[in-house]
Amino acid sequence: MSIQKEALALNNQANEYALEMRYSQAIIYYRHALTIYLKLAKHEPEKYSLAIAHIFSNLAIVYLNLEQPKKSDELHQNALRMHRVLAKTDPQRYAIDFVRCLIDGVRYLNQHSLSLYEAEIVLNQIIHAKGAEKLVRVIRKLHSLSVAT
Repeated sequence: MSIQKEALALNNQANEYALEMRYSQAIIYYRHALTIYLKLAKHEPEKYSLAIAHIFSNLAIVYLNLEQPKKSDELHQNALRMHRVLAKTDPQRYAIDFVRCLIDGVRYLNQHSLSLYEAEIVLNQIIHAKGAEKLVRVIRKLHSLSVAT
């Protein structure tokens, strides 16, 4: 098995453990996959950066479920930084993932709702991308909830 396939298999197994709420196992597998992807990204960052950002996001959710908000926020910020860089590099390819990360921060991690304005700006640049209209609706719903509270 190639090292890339091993990282993907570890990530997929971590996803399964997370869905089963076996969080300690999920963390072990995510971290192992992350270690491999980080090594691979040293030589081909454009190929593996998105996988790394997704693992950070997934770990943030796991730690949130474990009621460890500081660790969750730290991992989410790592994911957000990576998604932001990727979206600036190639908006058509990576902006949707960046917007989803921004929305998740507001929705799950109590990030400030001002992040939604940044998400809207990004979406306006790629409005015809697959999934953009659905995300605009999610943002508007979150805006209305934040105004009501």
